[in-house]
Amino acid sequence: MASRGAFPPAGRIKAATHGGVTRPELFLDLVFVYAFINVTHLMSERPALDALLQGGLVVLLLWRSWIGYAWVGNLVRLDRGSLPVTIFAAATAILLAAVAIPEVFVDQPGGLSGPLVFVVGFLAARVGSLLIISREQRGSAKSSAPARRAWLPLAGSAPLLLCAVLLPHHLPPGRNAEVLQLLLFAVAIVIDYAGLRAPGTGSWQLTSVRHWAERHNLIMLIALGETIISIGTSRGLTGDHPITWSVLGGSVLGLVVVAFLWWAYFDIAAPSGEQALQSTSHHARSRLARDAYSLLHLPMIGGLILVAFGLKKALSGGPVGHLERWDVTDLASLYGGVVLYLLGLVAFEWRIVRRVGRGPVLGLVLVALLVAPARHLTAPGSLALLAGALVCVVLAHVTLLRRRHRQLHRAIAVTVGQEVDATPEELFLDLVFVYAFIQVTVLMTRHPSMSGVLQGLAVLALLWWSWVNYTWFTTTIRSAGNLLRLVVLAAVALILMLGIATPQAFSYVSAGLPGPLIVVTSYAAVRLLHLVSSWLAVRRDATLRAPVVRAAGPTGVGIVLLLCAVVPAQATGDPLTPFTTLCWAAAILIDVGGGYLIGSRNWWLHSVSRWMGRYNLIILIALGQAVISTGTAIGDPPISIASLGAVALSAGLLFTLWWTYVGTDVVIGQRFAELATSRQRGALARDAYAYLHLFLVVGLVLVAFGLRTTLPHPTQHLGAAVMMGQATLVCGIIVYLLADHLIWRRARRPVGRRRAVSLVVAALSPVTILMPILWALVALTLALLAAHVLGRSATPPLDTVLSDRP
Repeated sequence: MASRGAFPPAGRIKAATHGGVTRPELFLDLVFVYAFINVTHLMSERPALDALLQGGLVVLLLWRSWIGYAWVGNLVRLDRGSLPVTIFAAATAILLAAVAIPEVFVDQPGGLSGPLVFVVGFLAARVGSLLIISREQRGSAKSSAPARRAWLPLAGSAPLLLCAVLLPHHLPPGRNAEVLQLLLFAVAIVIDYAGLRAPGTGSWQLTSVRHWAERHNLIMLIALGETIISIGTSRGLTGDHPITWSVLGGSVLGLVVVAFLWWAYFDIAAPSGEQALQSTSHHARSRLARDAYSLLHLPMIGGLILVAFGLKKALSGGPVGHLERWDVTDLASLYGGVVLYLLGLVAFEWRIVRRVGRGPVLGLVLVALLVAPARHLTAPGSLALLAGALVCVVLAHVTLLRRRHRQLHRAIAVTVGQEVDATPEELFLDLVFVYAFIQVTVLMTRHPSMSGVLQGLAVLALLWWSWVNYTWFTTTIRSAGNLLRLVVLAAVALILMLGIATPQAFSYVSAGLPGPLIVVTSYAAVRLLHLVSSWLAVRRDATLRAPVVRAAGPTGVGIVLLLCAVVPAQATGDPLTPFTTLCWAAAILIDVGGGYLIGSRNWWLHSVSRWMGRYNLIILIALGQAVISTGTAIGDPPISIASLGAVALSAGLLFTLWWTYVGTDVVIGQRFAELATSRQRGALARDAYAYLHLFLVVGLVLVAFGLRTTLPHPTQHLGAAVMMGQATLVCGIIVYLLADHLIWRRARRPVGRRRAVSLVVAALSPVTILMPILWALVALTLALLAAHVLGRSATPPLDTVLSDRP
């Protein structure tokens, strides 16, 4: 049934009618990436005991807010009617609260009260979820008692939280005021968590098991992604620190730890949990969902944030070559985070399937035994010891415990084989691209000029083409075996290395390894890994073998040209000669343009819906790095009304840009359904996705750079760097809107009022360069919102127009 606008009327469309997580929920989760990053920032600025206690309290509040929206999304579709706008408002509230996280317990002088901003943002987000629940229950045949009860915990906790941030200002400064504040926070949290019994039982039943499991899988991946970002940003976001072998080695070891934690959850536990929920009776299902997911996922999330904090401490280091024994509290954070995570995993598996996983128990024993010797090692040594122990756990699974492991895999085969937009392996790969995209903006920030922007776009082109090729690989190779996982893990490690060196891709830093060479060799390795693994996987299939063979030529030429650009530059010390610039341009043109050399027939798609889903996610990932750039831009100065307004307006701009994209995949899905041959579908997949989506990502990265450059001083409109940032922001919006328009044209769809008005906005947006940034954000956001409102048209849901055809 056709519905009006990009978001059809909400009504009370239950999540069971679509099963999976909606895009407004994904947008909301992007904000939690930044919130988790700021928790580790809070912890790194505090003494050891205070860091653990204060960080723990903030995590408890963030998790309580997220739980509310997880339940809401399971009761009603959040991509219908006005609900996406409500979710955007909630995301903005959480973003404002996240900005204030470093000041929750220690307020900076000279600005607004950081604790008050955090609490008000948190309460606004909590109220938003309850308002949606109350609206859903109003007029429903079901009893509204659960909705009324859900307000009671907030009614008891909100006054305590407000007292916690206001009362200490009226007491003499000292330890007593700090203790009182912590106690009030703790009591408020206990009261709020006690309310989880209200929505989890009674007349409220879990509507969609698939949605519920996928929702928690995604938040686990987000927490894992935050640990990867912590690895990459352990030495700051300036890109000025020298890159040494210890930095690269430590990053790889940290990634091994994160990969084990990802594997421990997604290999058996996650699909087992979803399967158990499916087989549980409706009356007991909500209690099981509450206990196993809402409550027992909390220690896993807390453990991951502790691990992120520990990795940040381990890899931040001191001067080059300066190794000391690690501080005991920092060691406890890393090892204790792993222990807390594994304890939560054991408890989760026991509650949901009454099984004690041998792997997590073995990991717990090994980590506990290694704490004592790790105390006498340096930070890299302690990290290497932990990584080695976790690798031993994996080896034990595939050797000593392989029979039991295979039995469990056979038991969950049906759940693992379900069609999804992205597998855990693909999502784990995507996580590192969040960090890589952030590093592209860091490169541009180091060189805030047209040359710096072009340098960043050159690296972005390499990252994009790597992602496109691995997307083809993972959506074509249907096996989820150990070979695919090893390939993905190796690719993640190489992209992480590339991301670490990205800020120095066109410069040399004394006492460090050459950044240009690291970027090029990492890219060469990740591309060769793709070719070799693809060949091994499809060598017996002539249809799939052809694109791999044809792609080898452009890839090889591109790698050779990139090596010609960086190897001679080491001798001269100048990485930006006319010759190296020409080599870079030719390499990108040949390698990225090689997609047309393999022919449209060879862009074979196993699943059209998965292909489309992967590209939808990469757009959200690009939005995510823009959200993080917005937060980091105003993270250092004291919080002010202007800075909060800038954050809210930036979030509004990003939301309207994302809203512009919504519906584009529907028209492409309509076009896919109309095409009769695989050659035509391959050409559409290549043009509309592999190439035109690149310009959507380019636009979002330029917007992120513009926000990062202009937001630190939102009330000022001076300086060449600020003007450059604002001009880049506008260019990013123009590129994004034009790319979206070209995708519609490629899908052979008429340009309606919405796209026509968007083109007008793109044409007029350069006028805002002359405005102060706050007024420019207001004008751009309102213009894009008007384009959507004025151009509303009937757009059917994607699943009604798309069917997979090989």
